[in-house]
Amino acid sequence: MQRKIASLPTLPGVYLFKGKGNEVLYVGKAKRLDQRVRSHFQSPDQIGPKQVALIRKVQDLDFIAVDSEGDALLLEATLVREHQPPYNIRLKDDKRYPYIRVSWQEAYPRMSLVRRIERDGARYFGPYTEVKALRDLLRMTQTIFPMRSCHDIDAHIAAHRECLDFHIGRCTGPCIAMQSHADYRAMVDQFCDFLAGKREDVVRRLQAMQADAVARLEYERAARIRDQTRGIESILARQRMVDLTGPEADVVGVAREGEAACAVILKVRERRVLSRDVRWLQGTEAADEAEILRSFLTLYYTRVEQIPGSVLLEVEPHELNLLEQVLATISPTPVRVRTARGAVERALVRTARRNASLLLGRESEGDGDRPLRPNEFDEALELQRELGLTHLPRRIRCFDVSTIQGRHTVASMVTFRDGSPFKTEYRRFRIESVPGQDDFASMSEAVARHAARVEAGEIEPADLIVIDGGVGQLEAARQAAAGSPLEAVPFIGLAKRLEEIMIPGRPDSLLLPRRSPAVKLLMRIRDEAHRFAIGYHRALRTKAARVSALDEIPGLGPKRRALLLRKFGSLDRIRRQPVEAIASVPGIGPRMAERILRGVGPTNGTAA
Repeated sequence: MQRKIASLPTLPGVYLFKGKGNEVLYVGKAKRLDQRVRSHFQSPDQIGPKQVALIRKVQDLDFIAVDSEGDALLLEATLVREHQPPYNIRLKDDKRYPYIRVSWQEAYPRMSLVRRIERDGARYFGPYTEVKALRDLLRMTQTIFPMRSCHDIDAHIAAHRECLDFHIGRCTGPCIAMQSHADYRAMVDQFCDFLAGKREDVVRRLQAMQADAVARLEYERAARIRDQTRGIESILARQRMVDLTGPEADVVGVAREGEAACAVILKVRERRVLSRDVRWLQGTEAADEAEILRSFLTLYYTRVEQIPGSVLLEVEPHELNLLEQVLATISPTPVRVRTARGAVERALVRTARRNASLLLGRESEGDGDRPLRPNEFDEALELQRELGLTHLPRRIRCFDVSTIQGRHTVASMVTFRDGSPFKTEYRRFRIESVPGQDDFASMSEAVARHAARVEAGEIEPADLIVIDGGVGQLEAARQAAAGSPLEAVPFIGLAKRLEEIMIPGRPDSLLLPRRSPAVKLLMRIRDEAHRFAIGYHRALRTKAARVSALDEIPGLGPKRRALLLRKFGSLDRIRRQPVEAIASVPGIGPRMAERILRGVGPTNGTAA
């Protein structure tokens, strides 16, 4: 391996790491092969656990040198699709989706469904990842564009015999001259434009053809064109209108859960959302969203027949300029990949991302989980993206410590599930092992006690733990969780002053806009933890005040103290009672009543 790495060229290209049995483990692209491959063989601290696991399995290395980095990116996508290497981000079931094929090269083109694209002169539309949506589309279009489906039209022409499709309205009968060759080709052209999203343009052309047919007194032909026009207008009326800066765009949203990820592409053509494409990805657990998007866009758009002028995203992908250059070589027109801007575009991206998370949750979650509402999705998904979490944070816990000069120190733990308080998993801790005021040690004790309960199976671990405080409290909490099941749970700190988010391993804090849904969610959880801690601390202070004042009265035991507090409720009310009222309590006579009033009088009571 060392000799092979040393002999790598300084050219751009693609390299393949191989394991046992010549299995391709990983395919990577490089601007310079020698430097890129060498970067994999560094110390484990620098390359991460996934790369360490990969390098341990590598037994051979191969490469393909190309002319440019763009060619390397295209070749990488082709090899990933072909070999499906386990350490690459890859599309799941990439070859099984159907396409609509129109045999454009034939005199009378036919429409069919296929699962493989061939360079045969035909036009292909798709892939259609949702078969039900494809069936609905064909059901609508077969009455608007009744194209032939027979395999051998020449035999029908020679026999001058129509088929059943003609009688049920699914074919216009060009084989028996019921429609001219020119009209049939025009209808096929309109069908292709319809599938490509140019639907308003098709309507305008049909209206012009209808007017021409009426002028020529060809009323039957005009009626047929009118029915086509009405059918397309009916479809357009059901499609959502959006106000984008350009007429066509693909809106991409990505959600992930562990190793799996889902991408949803909303196809906007002529300012209408025409369809939704769904793709599943694997091997994303160690990648950030920018890397996932770069891999997905490369794999996806190097397979589709048509690429729109704009691709809208929520996060800018890695190697954006290179990606745009590669897509421009595939598409006849320039392609711009950019983040959404403006309220309309951002709303569309959120819709795509929400759809992706819904589909991902439907695949991975149990039947008992309540579906997330739109605002809950926005908060959880943004939090997942900003923090780089591998799982959607549906269950979030927050710890807070409350004390006054080291007296009656307590800690609280609150749990939010899907953005709302989940009070059956609230816990409070009376800190016992920490003398004086030490917020770090108090936080450590609370987290350690919670970790023991998680390890014993008493409570389910959270998806995210929030520590109310700065770096000191956060590190104390993480050290307390070491060696327990909580070690695998992400921890963050939330500082009150600027709502700064402290992330372990990151030198600077994360500062999000105050109006961010993620920040609003964290603030709600932190404020609830603070409220719960303050309430417990106040209760302990009140209880201590009651007990200390009555404890100082000679001869007054715990049973009679309890009777007094049960009847009068508080020390303040006892102070305001006459001697006779206190003496009426069972077991307390006039002499004890006078002693009690002296013990809890204004001076003593204030001191207590």
